[in-house]
Amino acid sequence: MLIPFLFWSIINYLCSLYAVVFLDITDSALKSFLVRVVNAGWVDTFSPNHLFKIFLPVLMTVAPPMSLKLILDIIRASTRTLRLERDNLNLEVDFLRSQLNPHFLFNTLNNIYSLSIRNDSLASDLIMHLSEMMRYTLYDSNTEMVPLHLEAEFLKNYIELESVRYGKNASIRFDCDTEKMDGYQIAPLLMFPFVENAFKYSHSTTTDKCWIYASMDVSDNKLKFEISNSKGELPEGKKIAGGIGLSNTRKRLILLYPDQHILFIENNPEYYKVVLTLTLN
Repeated sequence: MLIPFLFWSIINYLCSLYAVVFLDITDSALKSFLVRVVNAGWVDTFSPNHLFKIFLPVLMTVAPPMSLKLILDIIRASTRTLRLERDNLNLEVDFLRSQLNPHFLFNTLNNIYSLSIRNDSLASDLIMHLSEMMRYTLYDSNTEMVPLHLEAEFLKNYIELESVRYGKNASIRFDCDTEKMDGYQIAPLLMFPFVENAFKYSHSTTTDKCWIYASMDVSDNKLKFEISNSKGELPEGKKIAGGIGLSNTRKRLILLYPDQHILFIENNPEYYKVVLTLTLN
């Protein structure tokens, strides 16, 4: 702030000196003022009294560009913050894509091995489901947006594989018509944490027979995803780690679909329900 005032004083003195020495000034009042400025010298030019006199005109001159710079700095800072949040979420998605629950893979491979020993034809179907899932997570989902029908197929394959592990001890259903989803795009693995949590919590309780019902439907450029699962008391001494996937999904929805989504979660002792309504671009 001090530099503009000093610069203004120097320019004022030099212009006055130039006018007195090189210009023919006919206005006596103006000439008298300029002579007084020149005779006062550099000492008066940098005096606090002179700086106070020029405070208002200098402020009126430097305020607009300084205000503009302040606004630009705020915009840059906000943009940088949003970029960091997006990069952080991308890292979280990459982690989600790469981890695909090792425990789930271990159980799936064990199931396939058991079925192959019995020469069960279901083993080949499970291998195909697992192959499709791995291809999606490794290749198809490495973009900001993916075809909605591929996301639905991924969730369907995951649910099919988990259904085999649960067997007759669970009632599992996934209603989805992928033909209605052609032409739509969605952020990858956006709904996977909800599905993963449904299997995790429904299976880890003392309920004798658990259930999971899920559905996806598209109508008028809006996607409605719904999933609910049974709940019960946890076995004594057992705790389930979780919450990170849901928190990350909330952040992704706010960042990627601002004012374009409605997330409803109902949590009570008997069941857990998630309803996500999304406006598709």
